[in-house]
Amino acid sequence: MKTFLLGYLIAINVLGFFLMGLDKWKARRKRWRIPEKTLFLTALLGGSIGSLIGMYLFRHKTRKLRFSIGLPVLLVLQILCVVFFFIYRNEQMESPSAAVSRELSLIQELDETTIQNFISYENLMSTPPSDTKPGEETTEAVKLFFKNFQYHIHSEKISGDTATVSAEIINIDTRALAKELCLALTARNLKLAADAPAPESFNDYFALLRDALEHNSYGLTATTAYFHLKKMNNIWVIQADETLQDQLVSGFISWINDPTLLAPQEVLTLYMEEFSSLNAQEWIDYLKIDDVFSTGSPTYSSQADQVYMEKIAEYFSYSIENCETDGSNATASLTITSINLSHVLSAYKEKLLNYARTTESITSDEQALADSSAKYLLEALKEDAPSTVIPVTVTLYNDGHTWQLEISEELTNALLGNLSEALKAFASE
Repeated sequence: MKTFLLGYLIAINVLGFFLMGLDKWKARRKRWRIPEKTLFLTALLGGSIGSLIGMYLFRHKTRKLRFSIGLPVLLVLQILCVVFFFIYRNEQMESPSAAVSRELSLIQELDETTIQNFISYENLMSTPPSDTKPGEETTEAVKLFFKNFQYHIHSEKISGDTATVSAEIINIDTRALAKELCLALTARNLKLAADAPAPESFNDYFALLRDALEHNSYGLTATTAYFHLKKMNNIWVIQADETLQDQLVSGFISWINDPTLLAPQEVLTLYMEEFSSLNAQEWIDYLKIDDVFSTGSPTYSSQADQVYMEKIAEYFSYSIENCETDGSNATASLTITSINLSHVLSAYKEKLLNYARTTESITSDEQALADSSAKYLLEALKEDAPSTVIPVTVTLYNDGHTWQLEISEELTNALLGNLSEALKAFASE
């Protein structure tokens, strides 16, 4: 459009200049003249500069007031019209700052369509699921997230058809929120019980986010956001990208995807709390226990397992002494309180020895001996077995998303009341 307009102005002014010269040439030779209305029409249609230059260069029509005064007046009027047009056009065209302010005002008013234009809901998740259809939970969470959203325009820089506007975004402390959400997600994913919920769907995730926003108070933080705009058809259009998305949500996307947001000790605490919540049957399911003492007794083995796990569930507690991090690995020292299995097996062994002195043990077949042995083990477990405190060292590793606890043999033995050492002591006595 600009090129066409420039070409037209050049052509019409060349025409105006040429007509003035041609009319002068005809006047000298007393030939048919170009009508004055044609000369004025050419100037009126934008050729006033060329006509005016031709008038004075060829000394033509200079003594006629309608030309000597009319053409300069026409040129001034045309210049004024152009100036007023551009002033009006600039006033009508929204500035980059105004365009940014208009969009941020819509976010402030919780206009969900505007929010989705700038922020992908999937990017608010550390691991988006395949089901990404927003539901009621998503809408509620997003509205709560932007409830305290405020902004202040700082600066505006225009360079041709591009512009950069900086603005201060004020919103909730998204680091604290992201940490609260990560703790909830990690605790959810650590569910060891058989009836633990399946991995969260899109709306399950935002339900957790909504709950965190509803039940916790967060301070306000300020973040600087940089808006890059491009002029398209005389309208300033914001160029949204991932960086701007993160800035608009005060860094929440960065925090929620930070694999070190949670400290290894915090994750270890979540594991231990999950162990604390297990009942006897959940311990059996988690450890996949089936006749753990290898009694070979269909009658008593499951009962012995059940009572054993009931004692573990009753006694289990923990204390984290220290935790040291080295890159993507961490080592923690803790103590675990569990059943004193050595004491139980010692009482069990005494019962077996007493049974071995009876004639019944001599006359019984193999299955009867297994049943009797398992029966005495069950009695030893049911007696008032004491607890014991077991020191253990555990390792955690960062998988690029969060910290994971390595379920080692040492940890498993400690959970079971130092099973390996108790069995060794039982065999050596």
